[in-house]
Amino acid sequence: MKLDRRHFLSFMSATTLFSFLPSIIFSESSKTKYLILIELRGANDGLNTIIPFADHRYYDLRPNISISKKSVLKISSEVGLHPILSGISRLFERGHCKIVQNLGYPNPVLSHFRSIEVWETAGRTKGWLVDPLIELSSKISLDGKAMFLDDSGELFVGGQDGFYGPDIIGYKPEMSEPRDSTVPIPRSKNIGLLGQIIDARKKNRDKFEKFQKKLDNLKKIRPIGGGSLEMQLTNVCRLIASEVEIPVFKVSLGSFDTHAQQEWTHRRLLKELSISVEKTASILKDVGVWDDTIIMTYSEFGRRAKENGSEGTDHGMAAPHFVFGGKINGGIDGENPNLSKLNKNNLTFSVDYRSLYDYVLNKHFGLSENPFKSYRNSIIS
Repeated sequence: MKLDRRHFLSFMSATTLFSFLPSIIFSESSKTKYLILIELRGANDGLNTIIPFADHRYYDLRPNISISKKSVLKISSEVGLHPILSGISRLFERGHCKIVQNLGYPNPVLSHFRSIEVWETAGRTKGWLVDPLIELSSKISLDGKAMFLDDSGELFVGGQDGFYGPDIIGYKPEMSEPRDSTVPIPRSKNIGLLGQIIDARKKNRDKFEKFQKKLDNLKKIRPIGGGSLEMQLTNVCRLIASEVEIPVFKVSLGSFDTHAQQEWTHRRLLKELSISVEKTASILKDVGVWDDTIIMTYSEFGRRAKENGSEGTDHGMAAPHFVFGGKINGGIDGENPNLSKLNKNNLTFSVDYRSLYDYVLNKHFGLSENPFKSYRNSIIS
């Protein structure tokens, strides 16, 4: 439901998120669907995010780093959220959060760099969204196809015309923490830009300038917060509120590579994730596009079920991920992790990650004939 002027001005005076948003509510003609992808760099620990508090094996496997049953934010009789995820808990209660359990793929690779490449290309030579977005752009008028707001655009490798980096709005993202806490990320002098995107934009300057006016007049929004993810999502909200028609945005948070002393690092990262997503949902609802938006997390892999000797967790196979949106069928999709059937202390995957890609392309963007149709199943509803 859209706000009338009187109620909107009342909202403006009460909120701290907006500083200058005239005519922020979308026009009736706007039909763009949005997908915001949040990469959890370094591999999030799923068992301490979606906690199987009813399974005693969880506490046996994690005598030092487990989350106490009494502090878990229960969302079913068997599992609950980390206590710092209160914002996500509220979204779950409203039916605006879906949790997909045990995502992974056969014969997983536990190298950060190879596995994130698998997730971002789905085993193809291009980013998994590149061809679908090219098809989508042939059906509707867009200002661009996709944009990344962090310093890593490999998700859109192979995409050229219409694939942008943060420089188009003059935003310089913080250098992300390494995916692997022991190996630095290679950096180029052009932070956040793929060579292909740089070259393509030089060749397609005329097309780019068609929406330059929108970029020059972005709505001013007070930062969601001061953290890296919060700043990235603030800019996403500015772009969407300004009716920039780019259907896909990519941001990131990390590093979740918690091999040692996991508790407080993990808690800090989950807190920023929860606050950022809830506030983003609130802004997008108020500008009238929350029902047309999906926010989805992804990562290169999960972490092992058993804690290591440094009060941390090592690289694992399967993991849960979040899907948020105003029109999704919220709840828990897939079975809870089976801690009695581990593979060398690893959770075994039961839902192929490519079925989640099909869900987004089919259900959200209406691309029923997409490269991942063969992975379609009834688990993700």
